[in-house]
Amino acid sequence: MSSALPPPSVQAKGIKMLFVSVLCLGLSWPAMKLGLDSVSAYWMVALRLLFALPVIALFVFITKKRLPTFSRPDRAVIFTVALVQFIGSMGLITVCLQYIPAGTASILIYTTPLWMLVIDTVWYRQRPAAKRFLLTGISTIGVGLILFASGQPGAWLPLFGMLLASGLWAVSIRRVSFHKWHGSVIDAVFWQFALAGVVMLAIACAIEGVPNFAEYGVRGWLSLSYIGPIATGLGFGLMVSAGPKLPPERIVLISTLTPIIGYVSSVLLLGETLLPMVIVGATVMLCALTLNALPKSALKKLISKVPGQTK
Repeated sequence: MSSALPPPSVQAKGIKMLFVSVLCLGLSWPAMKLGLDSVSAYWMVALRLLFALPVIALFVFITKKRLPTFSRPDRAVIFTVALVQFIGSMGLITVCLQYIPAGTASILIYTTPLWMLVIDTVWYRQRPAAKRFLLTGISTIGVGLILFASGQPGAWLPLFGMLLASGLWAVSIRRVSFHKWHGSVIDAVFWQFALAGVVMLAIACAIEGVPNFAEYGVRGWLSLSYIGPIATGLGFGLMVSAGPKLPPERIVLISTLTPIIGYVSSVLLLGETLLPMVIVGATVMLCALTLNALPKSALKKLISKVPGQTK
């Protein structure tokens, strides 16, 4: 396989796309929290996925010059991601978000590398490098600080629920990483959203009943209008499109901004309390996870730029 990087002009375009994606996804956390005042959790998940479908279809039409198509050889991974990530993880995130600060939730959901280490060592019987164990251990300390600072009475269950949602997301990521695509990834995203949206719609009707949509009010519909077409549709669409245009280490670095934007925007827009221990824990966690994800070549370049270090 060729390791040649895309031309600088292509990378520049990918960086812009990924930055917009990260901004959209980061701002979705306070938007979800605000919307949950008017919209019930399961209906929020169902509607955000269904509202995102036209945007993903537009991505397919623009990039592929056709409507979305279903690739039968990819059906197993499409169903798995729809079930595990968009029904299980996204549903759990939204339910738990009713009881914990959006900023804290936005950080905890990005503990997926911790879960991936567990999956690789326990399920796949791999022996990860010492660097990965060390940095993942440091990251776990950061997570512990966040939980300790946020663990108010009644919040422990949803806090651990958010960690479980991150674990489900990690299962989905690992399943995709072992899959050899036959069709287009953006096509797969469309069908994942469609399948998960329909299933969540049935779950919402069964558990929460059919709501009076007029009672959602301006705040509820503004929230759904943002987290559906913009955060989920545009955010995921741009992330998928930017992936092939950038080296992995750059994607890792830029993606780390998502929980930071989520936390800062929640403090600014929702008036959530700025907890020093959460900031310390998040800094430790995100720095360790970022260094863990970077390849050796990128780490050497980073170290060489530290003052006093020789190349």
